[in-house]
Amino acid sequence: MKKEIREKFKVLDKDIQIRESQREWAITILPDGIRIDNFHGLMHIHLELGGKKHPTIENKPKIREIVISHIEKNSKIIKKELREELR
Repeated sequence: MKKEIREKFKVLDKDIQIRESQREWAITILPDGIRIDNFHGLMHIHLELGGKKHPTIENKPKIREIVISHIEKNSKIIKKELREELR
C-alpha cells in the first residue's frame, strides 16, 4: 500500500485538494476542475478535466502559493492568467 498524504482547504469559495505520494502529487481546484500534477512525467496543468496538459514551473511549494495568491487576488480563476503565472 502506498503511503499518501491528503490535505483539503478553502480559499474564498474554492476547494483546494492536495494529494501526495512518494513519487506523485496533485493540486486540484474545485469546482473549476483544474488540476496541477506531475503524473506521467513533468509537472503540468490541466485547465479542464481530461484536457490538454500545459507545462508548468518545477517548484511544487511555489505552485501552491501561486494558486492561493491567484484566487485571493482575482476572487476567481482566470485560466489563461493562471497558466501564465505557472510558467
